[in-house]
Amino acid sequence: MRTALVIGTGLIGTSAALALASRGVAVHLADHDPAQARTAAALGAGSDEAPEGPVDLCVVAVPP
Repeated sequence: MRTALVIGTGLIGTSAALALASRGVAVHLADHDPAQARTAAALGAGSDEAPEGPVDLCVVAVPP
């Protein structure tokens, strides 16, 4: 697995992104609040830019 998209950068989404990034996966972050995605990116969870193409894994970490 090389790329992942994490939708929702709260506690669970950011934790999942940090775990993936620590294993060398290129993680892209998305959130309805861009400031949340920027904060997660600043913590090292990935990039808040949209992926250029398909990703290998998508984690949806949003409230039901």
